[in-house]
Amino acid sequence: MIAALRPALTQVTRHHGFRDLGGAPVPAAEAWDHFDNGPARGYWPLLRELDPRAGVYELRVNGELRYELRRAAAASGHRIDVVVDRDPDDDTTVSVYVNGARVTGPDVQVHVLDPGRAGADHDWFTGHLQHDGPVPVAVRSEIALLAESYHDSQYCAHAECDG
Repeated sequence: MIAALRPALTQVTRHHGFRDLGGAPVPAAEAWDHFDNGPARGYWPLLRELDPRAGVYELRVNGELRYELRRAAAASGHRIDVVVDRDPDDDTTVSVYVNGARVTGPDVQVHVLDPGRAGADHDWFTGHLQHDGPVPVAVRSEIALLAESYHDSQYCAHAECDG
């Protein structure tokens, strides 16, 4: 088990005394050196798990010296920025950036719901419930809820709206 922890626990802080809560960042090798060579130096270090979800461990060398070891924070992988240009005299355009690079193509699907000043008539409403190709259920549901909120079915003359 300890062999599996060594490469994972790379964020290490050294603490002197029980009042040193912040500690000082140190290389992981320093803490593991105390763990590996403690018995030869006359002390028995204790490694214990403090938070299994966060991956936080404590290596207690003696009453004055302890190390806090953590797994490195997981990177989110992507930053996604969406720029919406709603020109009142023209179409609404959307640009999508992933990690600062503009992305286009089949992997980027943009769904724009803009009922305009005149409101959402029945054709506008039903047009937003139809999709070209597969659209994830969660996305379909959100589009349907938004389209319904713009379309006042109470005053719609179409039979399927019960207006």
